[in-house]
Amino acid sequence: MKTTTKALIRSKYVWITDKLKRTPFAKPRQKDMDTLIHSIELSQRFMPNATLESKKHNLREAAKYINKVVIYPGEVFSFWHVVGNPNNKQRFMEGRSIHGGVLSTDVGGGLCQASGIIHHLALLAGMEVIERFNHSVDIYTDETRFAPLGTDATVFFGFKDLRLRNTLTHPIAFELVIEAGQLRCILKSKEKVKANTLHYDISTDQQNRKHVNVADENGNVISQSTYQTP
Repeated sequence: MKTTTKALIRSKYVWITDKLKRTPFAKPRQKDMDTLIHSIELSQRFMPNATLESKKHNLREAAKYINKVVIYPGEVFSFWHVVGNPNNKQRFMEGRSIHGGVLSTDVGGGLCQASGIIHHLALLAGMEVIERFNHSVDIYTDETRFAPLGTDATVFFGFKDLRLRNTLTHPIAFELVIEAGQLRCILKSKEKVKANTLHYDISTDQQNRKHVNVADENGNVISQSTYQTP
């Protein structure tokens, strides 16, 4: 059975489960955007490669939907619930992706940079991370890394999602801005959000695996990741 077919079956199962659980997903609410007057922001540079323009196209397509969603207190932001099926060739182009630590090209490739920067911003804002997966292999060096190790979030339609709950007392929204040399992500809010100071504890075990704990300014571990090294 093809991976795309498995993903569609799996996504249908998740959709039914969410319906039964009555998961309160965030929705497009353009009328509320003008009330979100405060913001905190992150940026990541783009790494030059042969599929960069396709990646930017995919990020812009995802941003069309992400930038319309307002997340009320208690609601859940689901990356795939908002962005939709990345295998749709009428919307997405082939871009670079990483599967099992191996670089390849896939329709919708490059979207992990969007999910990663959103996850990083969610940690700064103190949101609850319900579902998140780190990449299995750390393919970057300290010189080429565009985000702190431990803040990435890989997404694989039908199998791996990024889900965040708004635990703040007011509405918020994410805005993606795709520029020539960088990706910017802005968390907009109705009231001021104090950004956490994050602390990173990285250790390497005897199998040469990296273990990363991300803690907030109070010392609470808010994210854990394990990476193989190439």
